Amino acid sequence: MDPLILNPDLQDETGGGYASARLLLSAWFRAMRMSLIGAMMTRSLRWALALAVAVMPVLRTPSHAGTPAQPRPAADRLKCGVITEPLDWNKQDLHGSLVSLDSEICRAVAVALFGQADRVDLQSYNAEEDGLTAVRQGRADIVVGVTPSALQAAKNGVHFSLPIFEDALGFMVHRAEGVHSLADITGHKLCYIEDTDNDHMVLPYLFSRGIKPLPFGFQEEGEMDAAIMDRHCQVTAAFISKLAEARSSFHNARDYVFLPDLLQVSPVTVAVNGKNPRLSAIVDYTISVLLQAEFLGMTRAAAARMVAGEDARLQRLVGTDFATAQGLGLAHDWSRQVIGAVGNYAEIYDRTVGEGTAFDLGRGLSALWNKGGVMVPLPLD
Repeated sequence: MDPLILNPDLQDETGGGYASARLLLSAWFRAMRMSLIGAMMTRSLRWALALAVAVMPVLRTPSHAGTPAQPRPAADRLKCGVITEPLDWNKQDLHGSLVSLDSEICRAVAVALFGQADRVDLQSYNAEEDGLTAVRQGRADIVVGVTPSALQAAKNGVHFSLPIFEDALGFMVHRAEGVHSLADITGHKLCYIEDTDNDHMVLPYLFSRGIKPLPFGFQEEGEMDAAIMDRHCQVTAAFISKLAEARSSFHNARDYVFLPDLLQVSPVTVAVNGKNPRLSAIVDYTISVLLQAEFLGMTRAAAARMVAGEDARLQRLVGTDFATAQGLGLAHDWSRQVIGAVGNYAEIYDRTVGEGTAFDLGRGLSALWNKGGVMVPLPLD
């Protein structure tokens, strides 16, 4: 039996409706997320909201399901993989190493499942491909820090969760270069790693807009980082998390800043075995709880004593309304336990990759939808 199959009897009985609900929910989430990224017309947003209303009743636990289903793992610990990719390990994994953030997500899911953050075994993988293979083979229950890919979903039979971090292809410059936007890049030496997606996106994009940098490609990231520090690279193109990781090793890290221009958004997610839809749902709703707690102002310190009152949203977070818990087969106050153990999303972000940490990243696209970002939780219902 898969180590984290959650009540297989209930899953068999309602699997068709549950799978349909997940498909509809995924459609709603994609529509909502794209409406935020692309600033769609009001008509499109109304369509997304209408679809959400249609989906919500489908997600409710069937009336014949009885008492809430309980997780029945073969072991009482979560095997959670994180991507630690060594420098210059490969040219496929374009994100920086977000191990500190990824590990907190592992702990949050462990609390949801078992009520304790320490009931997790962290497993390190040098590449996303290694982590996805481990999930497929059952050596890991989930792996955190991977890029959604239709090819990998088919190859490894995995489901990708809601984003835990929104990465983007961008540019880093030294403050003294006088480069403030893409238009200023013309005539400046632009560094990048050759033979990657970045290489095939950045230069065509710039040239097509009449922006003419001096391309300077590298085969190894370590060499490029040294060139950045020596200011042989006047502008560097890569994913923001990768640039932040490189910058963290510089003695004058605060002299390097990111341009506001972003060429592509690439979410960082959690991969779960596609044969375990209930665990996939628990991961998605755990991420949603972290985001919803931030939105409603529920912090780690306040979690234990917070009173919901008449606010239905807080009632679902603190456990007085446990429809979500019932549907997932978790303890009625599982979400309160998660927030009490790891805090809300903002607290996790701030202490792992936020401003003042080694990565020193502002929230950017990883901010909530109401604060200029694209992070959107699922409705707790």
